[in-house]
Amino acid sequence: MAGVLTPIYTGFVLFLGVKESQIGTIVSFAYLGGLAGLIAPSVIRHIRRKQLFIVGIGFAEISLMTILVVAIPIHVAQEARLVVLITLATLGSIMGYLVSPVFSSWLATVIPENIRGRYIGKRLFLFYLSSMVVAYLAGRFLDVVGGYKGFAWLFSFGMLTGIAGYLVLLKVPFPKMEKAPSIGFLKMLSVPFHNKDFTVLLVFYIFWVFGVYIGAPFYNVFMLNRLELSYSTIAILNGISMAFLVIGLHSWGGFIDKYGSKPILQILMVPRVLIPIMWVFNSKENFYLLPVVMALSGLVFSGLTIAINNFLYSVVPKGEEKTAFFASWTATVSLVSFVAPIIGGSLVSYFEPLHFKIFGFSIGNLQLVFMVSAVCLVLPVFLLRFVREEKAVSPGYVLGQLRRGNPFVFAYNFFLFSRAREESKKAQAAHAMGKSKSPMAVDRLAKALDDISPEVRSEAARALGETRQLEAVEALAAKLQDAELDIRFEVTQALGKIRSKKGIESLIKALDDPDTRVRNSAAMALAEIGGEEAKEQLFQKFSAEFDRTTFPTFTEALSRMGDRRIIIPAITRLENYKSSVIRLQILNSICRALGAKNRFYELLSLDEIDQAQQISNMLKKLRKGLFSNYNLRNELKQKILHNLNEVICSFEDERYHDFLNSVWKLAVLIEQKLLIVGNITQDKKSLILNHIQAIKNFLLLKKTEDIKQEGIVFLAVCLKSMVDILRGGKTAKESGPI
Repeated sequence: MAGVLTPIYTGFVLFLGVKESQIGTIVSFAYLGGLAGLIAPSVIRHIRRKQLFIVGIGFAEISLMTILVVAIPIHVAQEARLVVLITLATLGSIMGYLVSPVFSSWLATVIPENIRGRYIGKRLFLFYLSSMVVAYLAGRFLDVVGGYKGFAWLFSFGMLTGIAGYLVLLKVPFPKMEKAPSIGFLKMLSVPFHNKDFTVLLVFYIFWVFGVYIGAPFYNVFMLNRLELSYSTIAILNGISMAFLVIGLHSWGGFIDKYGSKPILQILMVPRVLIPIMWVFNSKENFYLLPVVMALSGLVFSGLTIAINNFLYSVVPKGEEKTAFFASWTATVSLVSFVAPIIGGSLVSYFEPLHFKIFGFSIGNLQLVFMVSAVCLVLPVFLLRFVREEKAVSPGYVLGQLRRGNPFVFAYNFFLFSRAREESKKAQAAHAMGKSKSPMAVDRLAKALDDISPEVRSEAARALGETRQLEAVEALAAKLQDAELDIRFEVTQALGKIRSKKGIESLIKALDDPDTRVRNSAAMALAEIGGEEAKEQLFQKFSAEFDRTTFPTFTEALSRMGDRRIIIPAITRLENYKSSVIRLQILNSICRALGAKNRFYELLSLDEIDQAQQISNMLKKLRKGLFSNYNLRNELKQKILHNLNEVICSFEDERYHDFLNSVWKLAVLIEQKLLIVGNITQDKKSLILNHIQAIKNFLLLKKTEDIKQEGIVFLAVCLKSMVDILRGGKTAKESGPI
């Protein structure tokens, strides 16, 4: 709340009469205290109760940075205040950095590697969420109370809450770490730099820190002195930043665990370069860009922070020697953090006489320093190419994953899923994650397949299908092998929606599942995926011993794959079913297999009047099409047209017995003439014969009086499909007249 670089600390320093450029010097010496990390490994090695050491030093640090700082206006003369501030900031920093490597080793030892990114994200989420609330309340308090009294109360409150935090830390067990061989001080400090991965990462980071801290100490100064914003307004802006930071902390951790730290750094370093430039284009009269800058800063900072921490934890070795790595890291970064603000402060003084305008915005010394910061941040973007990470993917791949689906819908529902305690709410969040179609949802939903709630497991399986992501196939296929699992039906459906050939093998095995629902669902999933292998395996099951519970579904699945071998068996099995619904389903499948697509279903969905009108129009269009077709010999054309006229007349006169006879005659005529004509392609001849067989077998199977309206619709659809093929053949030039 009142630490270095916060608006309250900056405001207090300005209240004491310190110059703007001198704030950078205070920040510099605060970071110089990081050199204390160099002696931390040697000091800690000889301390038995490390927890008490960390807490004791923490108490001292908080006291220096609060009580003594608040006492400055009372006991220190104006001309000596800067020196005292620098001294207290340096001493407090030394104490903080003395325990920092040990605390980092503590974290790195305790946190499992496979969840490290998410853990860091959650930890920082809680930290910044509390900071967001407290910063606003503190800003409002300072605006109301104001003056020295307001600062004194805030610093005192900060001290009490800081001490409370260290008291909580006493309850956390300190882990045992592998003992490292005792080596000399200088040699211990040099060990980390023999590790190439660590060294390259450190070089990248120090250049980044340099670019950031040239400008960082002066953002609060810019808001307080140039834009003349109130503390509560600044708190609101910081709240925007923290709100987006919180969103980022919930999202980036999972990304980093899955794709690696390097690609996330490569993606986020580009907008990080733009942030200082965006600060430039704000003025007292118009600071509309600040909310955008704050939002972008929060989102970018969250990802960069988690990625760097995760990267660092992954490159340091296991054992007690990791303290030396953290100490070297902290000390080196502290030196850079010491130099950068001093240079920034010098530039603020150097640029002070300069004032000009760009695009109507008045540019002064602080904005010029922000520009320098942006230029310095360009170099780390290129240095990042040399940082090595084994599991990292390319940034292009990650961006591709982000573009697929809706990452914002996923992030929101992932948050709800993580917080939900009720089964129904968790299931709803899982469903919504699937609807986002984001690849990021796959890992979380795959884990939810093992949820103890059947409702959540079921919805997670469906949601994986909704994502349509190939990455989900492996997890779903594995669950399909578990004979005791109660979501195999949903799993087969999901595999069908994803339509990956990787799922075919598992689905073929599921055709023998003892659960009828699973067998039927597997058949439909195979139809969705398609391919010759799936079709042949499914047809083998279809042709095996008759199973009345799966036959209609297998028939439909094969019809969707265009397998005409089902036509005769399907017509033959119509009599095995009393249910009119099942019989209609089989007839619809036969029509689809014949190439009539969804025509049977569409006609059957109409009421009787519209249905009759549609059939009549359909038959008349056939007659018109045949009449104008030049691929048919006149003699054959006239005979077909004559029979077709009989079909149309008998239908329109509602003489259904004559209608059936006319359909039979037309089918026989085409069959006889087709067999003796040699200039039609074999494929078309075969397809037309399939139609004739369907019509004749249906009429032979059914007694005339048993054929109801749906039977007439079936025959009309078959007839149209057959004549469409007959009149839609190749041109005479290509194959000669039929």
